[in-house]
Amino acid sequence: MPKFHRSIIWTLTPLTGYFRYKDIFQIYPADFENMPKSKYQRHYPVILEFTYSDEDRISYQSEFEDFEKLAPDTPTHIIKEEQFARILTVLTNHLFFRYRGLTGGWGIPILKDDPGEEFNNSISKWNMKTFYYPGISNDLKGEIFATPNCPEITFLEHWDYFMHNPNLDFRLEEPIFFPNSIKASLDTYFVLSPEEKKVIDVSLSHIESAIENHRKNKVTISLISSFTSIETLVNYEFKDFKAEKCKCCGQLQFKVSQKYRDFLFKYIGKTDSNKRKFNAYYKLRSKIIHAGRIMETENLWNDLPKEEKHKESLTHLEVLQLSKIATIHWLLKKE
Repeated sequence: MPKFHRSIIWTLTPLTGYFRYKDIFQIYPADFENMPKSKYQRHYPVILEFTYSDEDRISYQSEFEDFEKLAPDTPTHIIKEEQFARILTVLTNHLFFRYRGLTGGWGIPILKDDPGEEFNNSISKWNMKTFYYPGISNDLKGEIFATPNCPEITFLEHWDYFMHNPNLDFRLEEPIFFPNSIKASLDTYFVLSPEEKKVIDVSLSHIESAIENHRKNKVTISLISSFTSIETLVNYEFKDFKAEKCKCCGQLQFKVSQKYRDFLFKYIGKTDSNKRKFNAYYKLRSKIIHAGRIMETENLWNDLPKEEKHKESLTHLEVLQLSKIATIHWLLKKE
């Protein structure tokens, strides 16, 4: 019999509707009566409900055996929370995440909506990075999916959603929307073979890293992660490829750039415009990985002209979205 768990994950843009995928998982805004709130918050709590089975169970390492007896399913809950957050992050334009670790950092608690002069007299305190209030364990209890007191999330057309001025958590006045392709993508994801599942999970993980580093303005690392997510699927797509020997030098020809372009032609589209872009992206990838180039906009203070800054930032976002769309289309074409 499936087990049920309810927990809290986070978004950077307010979630105002619910989304349920079959009897596998559901998300909706967290709005419990005693839950702390602040008009200054930039992390918005989201309820994640999901089912799992004994086959999903993850065991602790040996040094935690005593704790495992007290909370045997905790590692499974954490792994599943990470999995669903990562899937939603890649299949939408928004970052879904859970807090990792409890070390926290220095900060000044904002105890009032209008702290005024009290802020100037405050003292920094060490804050544990966790979300807690009396009664939270009772609020998160449950054995079945809840009926959220909010409308279903709004779905937008797939291409417009990802390519036409996407809200990548920068427009807080605009709530979270989902693409109308998300359910079809999930249909495929949850029936993949173990081998395919392992490959796609690696690709998803790289895209998640690209998005997280994008938020930190780690532009170069973000781009590398985006390129690597695509190459993960390229390698699987051409796993049966046999390299030929060059007639002149005798070296094996792996046709890496050609496979990269052919993959994107198949899952994004083969047009003259795309061919130019894909060639430019691959050239950029080579400069970063093989020549050690760093993106200029990564430096807070730089001499790059305004037009060049805009061009570089646009390229970064295009590659980021490209890796998402290629992954999503890889799933959709396997229906």
